[in-house]
Order: sequence, then structure tokens, then C-alpha cells
Amino acid sequence: MARAVLEASSRTPPDFAARAARTTASRRGAVFVVGASIALLVGCERKSPSAEPDDTHAVQVDAGTTAKVGAADAGAALVEKAEIPEVRVRPDADTTVKVSWITPKGTTVNDEAPFRVRWNRSDGLADAPNDVRSTGSAVKDGFTVKVRPTPGAPNATLDGEINIVVCDDVTHSVCVPVRRSVELGFVVVKDASEEAAVSIPLPAAKSL
Repeated sequence: MARAVLEASSRTPPDFAARAARTTASRRGAVFVVGASIALLVGCERKSPSAEPDDTHAVQVDAGTTAKVGAADAGAALVEKAEIPEVRVRPDADTTVKVSWITPKGTTVNDEAPFRVRWNRSDGLADAPNDVRSTGSAVKDGFTVKVRPTPGAPNATLDGEINIVVCDDVTHSVCVPVRRSVELGFVVVKDASEEAAVSIPLPAAKSL
């Protein structure tokens, strides 16, 4: 019996060593898989920031010139209302209304930028004026609009919106898009002249 015990004892260590070897190999394989997974995740996380869009932008005014954003962001123009009541017009005839600008010192209209006037509502006029589309160079000193009241109307109104761009008059490096809501009120007077003059103030072109 003692010999059998000794033989059994002598066979046990190799079996134990084999099992230990298999366990160690399994652990090494698990460590390798985990390490590879972590490396893959880190690689993906490092690539993600480059996929985000760049939100920086600049306003292009003239070819080769990049303007700074002025007192208003380029995507949102300055909006103010200009109310001009009691503009004298003739009955049963056209009156030419000359609209001029009041610009602060050092500010001018941008020649290259688009200019637009859109008339939204009219009351008491025989016909609504046509919208205006042009460039700043054509309206440097303003623009004109012809109005004729309906027969017998004592007064009339014309509402619209003006879009224009002003810049500093030295380098044009600071430009501001401006949107003006305009309300013109007309009074029909027999002795009114063929022309009437009104002025609309524009803001100064200043950087933030």
C-alpha cells in the first residue's frame, strides 16, 4: 500500500503542472484581448475630435479682403425702425420721393455689397412701388420712389424694409450689414411740389 501511495504522489505533480500551464495561457489570452480592446477604443476616441466641424468664419466683402464683423454679426443685420410721417405729396399725380442717408463721420455705403428695398404694405396709394435690387455704388447718395395717392384720399402710407451695408471709409476693413424697417406717411396737399425729400440715419461702422 505504501508503494501505491508513493506512485500516486509521484504522478500528481505533472498533472497539476499541466493544469497550471493551461490556466496561465488562458489568463494571458484574456489579458491580450482586453489590451487590444482598450487600444482600439483609445484609437477611436483620438480620431473623433477631427470629425467635428470648424465654426470659425469671416465675412468676405471684396475679393481678397476679409472684413471684421462689425457692430452686428454678419448673419444678423442691425434692425431699427425709421418712421417718417407727413411727407407732402400731390393729389392725382406722381410725387418723386428722394430718400437720402445720414451717415456718421468715417462711415460710408459699401459699393460692392448688394442693396435691396422691399415694400411690404401700402395704403391709400394707386399702385404699390416696385421693389429695388441694386448695389451700394448705385445708391451711394440714396434712391428715389414714385408714389401717387388714390383719388380723393387725404393721406397714404408705405411700409418696407431696406437692406444695405456700411463700412469705414478709410480701409473698408470693418463693415456692418444694416436692415431698416421704414414707415412713410403721406399727406395729400394741393400745393405740394413734384419732389419730396426724406433722410434715413445709418449706424457707424465699428468693430466689437
